Amino acid sequence: MTLAAQEATPTTKEVLLERADKIKYDSKGETFVASGQVVAIQGENRIQCEELFFNLKENSGSFRGQVVVTRGKTEIRAQSMEGDFDTEIYQFKEQVELKKEREEEAGTSLILWKASMLSYNGKNEEAWSEGGVEISWKEIRIKADKVHYFPKSEGQEERMLLEGQVLITEKNRELEVAKAMYYLDSETLDAEGITRGKFLIEEKE
Repeated sequence: MTLAAQEATPTTKEVLLERADKIKYDSKGETFVASGQVVAIQGENRIQCEELFFNLKENSGSFRGQVVVTRGKTEIRAQSMEGDFDTEIYQFKEQVELKKEREEEAGTSLILWKASMLSYNGKNEEAWSEGGVEISWKEIRIKADKVHYFPKSEGQEERMLLEGQVLITEKNRELEVAKAMYYLDSETLDAEGITRGKFLIEEKE
């Protein structure tokens, strides 16, 4: 079935419930609960889960059970998610995994981001996590207490701000720092608060 959270106008947004096995609607309380293979759509974001509680007054939703959000070439999986559909900010919790494909001159690469929690901006794909994050991309492995991802914008390169106990490894190189900015397009790193660095040098034949 299809249900709009509110009729779309130039000053409002629309959330569509594309399908669900069951739905319970409370007209007085302006809430509904959908369960069983739920699919909801907001803008470019497609959301799948097992159960959805939606508050039509607050334009907010709670999603439970095998939550999957896809937008373009980005996919996020978690056990639960809270969504504010006015701001399009989604907060994921429990076994969070983000996968993002990047188109490059040499082909396609994949960013894999794992964390216990993640906040995601459904408008521009900005994302941030605290409480321990692991990221892998090409031959790079990153561990940090906090990570904030910024998509490419006018005058700004696609980048990640790493904070806390940051460990970056690539091939036989390691760097431990307190804070770093990693630029994905140029594959360069600006770091401060360096604790330790290790670079293995291979002898030339």
